[in-house]
Amino acid sequence: MRNVRRILGRSAAFAAVLALVSCHGTAPTYSVSGSVAGSTGAFVVKLNGANDISMSGDGGFKFTGKLLTGDTFNVQIVDATDRCTVANGAGTVEKTDIKNVSINCILRTDPTVASLAVVRSAILSGAQEGPPVTTNASGSGGVVVIPNAVQMPIAGGITFTGLAPGAGQVNIHQSPSGNIVVPLILTADGLTAVVAPGTTLDPALLEPLRRGDLYFNVATAANPNGEIRGAIQLQGGVAASLAFLDHSVVVPPTGSTATGTGILLADQATGKLLIAYITHNVVNATAAAIHASSILGTNGASVVLFSNLQTSFAGAGNNLASPLSTARMSTQNLADFSAGLLYFEVDSQANASGDIRANIAPQ
Repeated sequence: MRNVRRILGRSAAFAAVLALVSCHGTAPTYSVSGSVAGSTGAFVVKLNGANDISMSGDGGFKFTGKLLTGDTFNVQIVDATDRCTVANGAGTVEKTDIKNVSINCILRTDPTVASLAVVRSAILSGAQEGPPVTTNASGSGGVVVIPNAVQMPIAGGITFTGLAPGAGQVNIHQSPSGNIVVPLILTADGLTAVVAPGTTLDPALLEPLRRGDLYFNVATAANPNGEIRGAIQLQGGVAASLAFLDHSVVVPPTGSTATGTGILLADQATGKLLIAYITHNVVNATAAAIHASSILGTNGASVVLFSNLQTSFAGAGNNLASPLSTARMSTQNLADFSAGLLYFEVDSQANASGDIRANIAPQ
């Protein structure tokens, strides 16, 4: 009997081990690594918005966090002194380590980059508030600024979940003062807030933006000083474009006198739209979307439908078109973005096949 108990005990222990293995799995995991070149100061490299690696100069990096086959990965950099680009830094893990992430930086005041578009994204959380706020809410977003323009147009905003802010409670602030520098406007879905049409950035704020001193903040009744916040400082890892719509590139061109501005920021790994919308003054707009063409300058099918059409947005004559907050771009859409085959379009009753349009050029 004693031997039977011993055997049964061993069998139970073995079964427990099998159950634990079944629960947690034994699937292989893979690492993400790469290198940084051209940096001129300290910086932080991030994997999927976390797993921070602080570095003081050029060199290799390897994240300690491991990923499974099928997981997405997105490597980004926070660098206050340089303009950086990330190559091979976003995608889906296959059955191998990711070893070829390449980040190249150049001093942000260098004349060769001083006139290029400034693209920064952000991830919002309660943990970034001061003091930190415990909340299930989260958000993401970003901005694009054209610094070589006379008035420096800025477009962007955030999408969020888990909270319901009121009007005037979503803004871009400057650190450390906390002053509001760019107010955002809530859209009809209550899950998106955008920069008002025609907004330009004060030239004095360009360097603070490049340094990462600006941040999104969302206040609520429960947390009037802010429930979620995110520094606008992440470089790389997003498909970004700011484009200006008119009749000239519609195929065939129309006689419309309407104009518009379209912005797109999408996560390069997951296709999630951090922020996307078109502001315009098309009369009797019937549809708006991002389209994909097989050849630049031809017509193509819509790939992201902007189903929210708002009139008199932020004043008479301003209209806004935006997608559902759950909208995403497919892997093919992201490839077409990189190839310059996407375009914004707004249709109208007068021009059902396109009233105004703009090619989406990666920035």
